[in-house]
Amino acid sequence: MGCSMKPENFSMYKRLKEASGMTLIESMLSILILLVGLLVLAQVLTMSIVASKTYGRDAGKATVSARDKMEELSGLDFTNAALNAGGSIAPSSPVTGYVDRLNADGTINTNGAPDYTRQWQIIDDSANLKRIIVSVTSNRSFDHGTPPSTVMVTEKAP
Repeated sequence: MGCSMKPENFSMYKRLKEASGMTLIESMLSILILLVGLLVLAQVLTMSIVASKTYGRDAGKATVSARDKMEELSGLDFTNAALNAGGSIAPSSPVTGYVDRLNADGTINTNGAPDYTRQWQIIDDSANLKRIIVSVTSNRSFDHGTPPSTVMVTEKAP
């Protein structure tokens, strides 16, 4: 049979031809814009994961180093000279004898740039009570924000 040439068939064809839609160029441009947006989002996500992992690793190592020093000082006899009042936990003013500079693996750094600075302060609260404060700060470079640090406090009685 074939296609009849009735007027109603011509009007339907005309309506389909005049219908608006997206051209191939418009579609490709939309996909390109979406692709650029997704690439930027992926880059931001990757950077945030790396920064979070690095910050978390350094914060964890700082906490372990602080705990190690706290255990060492807490294990000393109350009258031990190492528990004499003194020291400072202010990063800008370390006191000789109350500071260690550490490598990333937790060993004491005797030369070069340390990865962590561990400081402690002993305060005589009373004749029978000493407060021990240990602070560890990461010396690694962080582009945004402050480097991780940990502060621990305990009290020691005879």
